Amino acid sequence: MAKRTKVQWGNETVDGLDLDFRTLREEWNEYETEDGSRIRVKLVVSEIIRTDRFDHQTDQPIYVVRSGNIVVVKAPDEIKEELRRRASGQ
Repeated sequence: MAKRTKVQWGNETVDGLDLDFRTLREEWNEYETEDGSRIRVKLVVSEIIRTDRFDHQTDQPIYVVRSGNIVVVKAPDEIKEELRRRASGQ
């Protein structure tokens, strides 16, 4: 059940509703760097607040979404070995 809250929006503190939600889909974005590493990133939403403000161009309500990123790196063995050597001072 939504509860009233205050949230920072730009330079203002505005009223909003902290909404319950269910995750429908969270997908990974995958990237390959020029050194052969693969980076996977997923955004995970922790809070959704509907403000009492509206976008004047679209007439849609403005939401504040709080989230975090999960990052997974799979580097080639030669890069990991090079970094180990550097860390050990060799």
